[in-house]
Order: sequence, then structure tokens, then C-alpha cells
Amino acid sequence: MTNAKTLALAGAFMAIAGSAAAETTVRMLNTWDDRYPGSTVICERYAQLLTEASGGEITVQISGPETIPPLEQLEPTQAGLFQILCTYPGFHTGTSTLLTGLESIRPDPEAFRASGAMDEIRDSYGKLGLHVVSVPLAHGYWIFMNKGLSEQGDLTGRQIRALPPQHPYITAIGGTPVVLPPAEMFSALERGVIDGALFPAAGASGYGFAEVADSYLTTNISSPHVILANQAFWDGLPEDLRTVFDAQAEVLETEIPGVYDRLNAEEAEKLAAAGMQKLELDAATAARLEEGVASGAWTFAQSRDPEAAARLEERVTEAGLLTN
Repeated sequence: MTNAKTLALAGAFMAIAGSAAAETTVRMLNTWDDRYPGSTVICERYAQLLTEASGGEITVQISGPETIPPLEQLEPTQAGLFQILCTYPGFHTGTSTLLTGLESIRPDPEAFRASGAMDEIRDSYGKLGLHVVSVPLAHGYWIFMNKGLSEQGDLTGRQIRALPPQHPYITAIGGTPVVLPPAEMFSALERGVIDGALFPAAGASGYGFAEVADSYLTTNISSPHVILANQAFWDGLPEDLRTVFDAQAEVLETEIPGVYDRLNAEEAEKLAAAGMQKLELDAATAARLEEGVASGAWTFAQSRDPEAAARLEERVTEAGLLTN
């Protein structure tokens, strides 16, 4: 984000900042619009939990990607223009790659909290001027395709759009990963420029995949989300309010796996009704994919802070959270 944008936003929020402290009003930046259900069941839900648990003492003003684009949202949170950021870690891998490793774990919030993983995550993000409030673990990345599996039963000869951290997942089963911004992804699928796209299952029909693809492949890839607080804001909260934030983060994290079970099941029904075919990998190919996810996720996680990533991997491995 440019300095000019930062200064402009600072001026725009100056008046709000003065009243926010008195009214305990929190400015939250939400990465998604309402096409992605996580916007509602994670970001808006957490805001609701805070208000209800505090008896209205905490209120949350939510701004979405129309205010700050997803890839530019970390800096204004670090600067305190927004006090809370609800986002996906893949959107700030230019600053931190640590949470990419969590795409290889099963969403078990109780075991995750007991593992001590949050200690490692908070220590790492604390160096960036951010406090990690919550890591809701969702699941359900699927590959949406306009061309079926290859004769080998994998992605050989297929070009698949994916974010850079996820490229090893595609290559593990023979595919060629392609980098495309979301705005170009659907036209590329429609025109056959790419053969598929790795994307969260929840909300797929809302994004229009049924209009540009005819089949999909499910995976066990998890989708860690993260709720971050500006460190100075967090440190300035009264202890009783920090307790509310922490307690409701645990409530949210406990809800999310079951919520995504429902969302993904509903998505499968919608895709079937639209005529999309569910593809299946054989056991050997599925094992290659799982190994590609496990090795690729942690290799990328180590690319910026290898020691922190190694400690985090050790924590979740000892807790039995790895999917393979």
C-alpha cells in the first residue's frame, strides 16, 4: 500500500479514532465480499460474538475489499488505521508465509489450541506489530475443471490456476500451476486458456464456477483463516475486554469446522444440480497429492522464517494434526 493511500486513510479515520476509544468501537477490515461465506460465518460472526458477549460494550464497524484490496490490507492494520483484520494468510505471503503450513492439517480446534501452536504464531506475527487473535481452521479446497482428468487419472497435461504457495500441490499429481488474478480466472476457464482452478469449495457457485467448469475434484487441503489485531490497539485494551476477545475467538474456532462441513455439503448439492461431475482420484494418486500438500505447505512456510515454521510444524505434528 502506498504512503499516499496510508495518509489519506489516516485523515479519513482521524475523527472516528477519537470516538472509537470512548465507545469501544472497533474498525475491522474484512478481506472478502459476501460471495465468500467466510465473510459471514467468520468475520461478521466474530463481530457479532464480540458485541453479544460484551453486552453491547464492543461494537464493530466492518469495511470490506472495496475499501482496501485484499493484497494491501496488512499494512493499514499494522499502521492502526484498522484495528482488526479478518483475512486469509495467503494474501500476505510477501510479509509472512508461516500459516501456509496449516493447509496440511485437519481442522481440529481443540487439539490445535492444546498443541501450543498459537504461541509460535503469535510470536512470529508479534514481530510485525500484529497480535493474532484467532486462527479459525476451515477446510475444503477443490479443483474446478473444464477438462477431466488425464488418461493417467491425474492432472498430467492440465494447467491449473493456483496461488504460489499451492503450486507443489498441483505438480504433485502432474499438473502445471498457473498464476492468474481472480479477475482473469473465470474468463481463462471459459476460453480454455487454463484447464482448472484450485479454489475454496464454500461459495464456489456464488463465484460462478458452474458457468465455466463442468467438473470438480475434492481435496483434503485446509484453509486457515486468521484474525489479526494491531498490536498497540491490543495492548491498550482493558484486561476485561481482551478476555472477551479471547473467549469469543475460542467460540468461533470451535464452530468453524462444523459450519464448513455444512457449507461444503451445500456446495456439492448446488454443483450437482448445475450438472457438474465430481471426479475421483485413485488411492495412489490421492496419496501423491497428500504428500505434495504436506511437503509443499511446510516448504513454503519456511521461506521467510524457517525456524518459526519448523517449530510450528513440530507442534502440530506432535499433536497428530497432519492429514497424511
